Amino acid sequence: MKKGKVFHCVEYKQDIQARHAKENRKLSLEERIQRRSDWLENSDNPAARLWRQMSRKQLAETAK
Repeated sequence: MKKGKVFHCVEYKQDIQARHAKENRKLSLEERIQRRSDWLENSDNPAARLWRQMSRKQLAETAK
């Protein structure tokens, strides 16, 4: 069995949340909304891809 660095998912999550809070602290509400929208539209993250897929499906259904 390979010994390596221990991964703590809760610490990892908390670190990410702290980084996001620091990055967004100086932004206005409009800037935060724009930043999130840009991320959702352009990111290759699985969550962003799912959001785009669901948005396209919803748009197609409302166009009927």
